[in-house]
Amino acid sequence: MSGDGATGGLTPHVTEDGVRRTLHLDQGQDATLLHWACHDFTNKGDNYIAIITSVNVKFSKGGSEQQVSYVVKIKQVKDSGSTSDFDDMVFIKEGKFYTEIMPLINAELVNVGMTPLRVPCCLHSEWDEKQNELFLEDLQPLGFKLHDRKKVMSTAHAVLVLQELARLHAASFIVLSKTPQEDLIHKFKFLSWEMFNYSEKTKKAFDALISGSLLTASELAGAVDREDMKEWFRALSPRGPELLAEQMSGGSAFDVISHGDCWVNNLMFRYDAQSQPVEVMLVDFQLCRKSSLGVDLNYFLFSSLTAAERNVRLTDLLATYYTAFQEVTEAAGIAAPYTLDDVIGEFHKKNIVGLIFGALAIPALVCDPQDAQEFDVTSDDHTNNYVTKKRQNTLNMLKTNSLVLPRLMNLYDDVELYAGLT
Repeated sequence: MSGDGATGGLTPHVTEDGVRRTLHLDQGQDATLLHWACHDFTNKGDNYIAIITSVNVKFSKGGSEQQVSYVVKIKQVKDSGSTSDFDDMVFIKEGKFYTEIMPLINAELVNVGMTPLRVPCCLHSEWDEKQNELFLEDLQPLGFKLHDRKKVMSTAHAVLVLQELARLHAASFIVLSKTPQEDLIHKFKFLSWEMFNYSEKTKKAFDALISGSLLTASELAGAVDREDMKEWFRALSPRGPELLAEQMSGGSAFDVISHGDCWVNNLMFRYDAQSQPVEVMLVDFQLCRKSSLGVDLNYFLFSSLTAAERNVRLTDLLATYYTAFQEVTEAAGIAAPYTLDDVIGEFHKKNIVGLIFGALAIPALVCDPQDAQEFDVTSDDHTNNYVTKKRQNTLNMLKTNSLVLPRLMNLYDDVELYAGLT
């Protein structure tokens, strides 16, 4: 039996014990591990929080030799040998989502005759908060792949995502409605953890990240002679963190368990022979939370479609979402808690979330691999350095990358429309 943990110049801490436990949970206790090896799974710029690798496993069972592959997410370990508060937070949240929340959501869907949530299977029966490696189903052999982040999603892509978000939201609404508030806080306290409230370190890093990124948006606007946008983002910068925290916190009638980070890098699609998307998988639940459904909708729609495409089709897209939401609640014998007009109204109440994250997403969406930066918010100092380097890289990309300017113009169209500027 042998193992090889090397991948792309990194040495992730995939352990043989973890591989063997996963194999037994997946294939049964009679599966005997023969060999395992790590291989590159993502490219530089595809992921910003955890190290992600795939593990190819050879095993014997029933007298025959077989193979299987898993995706492993590994908590970042800093040069000091420790992890940051932020890394600890997101790793606990995702592990708990897969092992505690997803089974409840899937039970509600299956109980009403629907397919389980379209997410990768988690190869953990429980989650220890000290665990550093998360083993998941490898979706690539099933034909799923990431969408090219440099290309704006089509309406066909968006429809699939909105339908699956609706199923997540609706099933979670049912789960939440059956759970008294005091029990919810006790059982699933991680759903309330945010970068702005997890610890003093993460709060300072959050403030530095949001304020600094909005200043970057201001400088970019100045570089393309949009003084109106330069001033708007500059004025938003100091109050952006508080405003965003307020918008993302739960406590309204529209609260659901949301994905929290629903953008192109956290979605995988399967295509037909004509290269049309036919199925989506939601991945990466590191920022899952209990919050308004309007947060997920804004986060996704502002980062994934052009202003023209989204705004022309906005009512239809939200109607698609609402229909899928209503199908779940009605199948469960529960009246939909909102009307379509309610959902549209809540979407607009959360538009500042879309505008801020739309601005923050542009550099990550259009950068070439060599321009990508490792996401480092270990402290507010590290965050400031990260933001400063990204600002300079993005200003440089404005001169060298033809994709930056069109994305900025789309963003400015959104600000003019949704922030009421003329």
